[in-house]
Amino acid sequence: MPLPAILRPALAALTLAACSTGYSLTVAATSCDLSQHQTLVGMNIGEVYLPPQLHYREISPGQFVTLEYQPRRLNIFLDPKGWITKVTCG
Repeated sequence: MPLPAILRPALAALTLAACSTGYSLTVAATSCDLSQHQTLVGMNIGEVYLPPQLHYREISPGQFVTLEYQPRRLNIFLDPKGWITKVTCG
């Protein structure tokens, strides 16, 4: 039985997704929103796509950072291999 035309685009998208070699995550929030950005924890920074309008900084172990508070900025804490261990606003 042939596949209905309405289902063909969905099947094509699923097929392409299955061929992907890695997992990536896109978070659309353009300012720090812990309810959305908490999903980044456990991901590798190389697998994450953030909107260009988002003000963020990546913080590696031992890295010095300024202490000024910017509530819209996302702080992304990384382990030595680039895995996200924590996210905070400020």
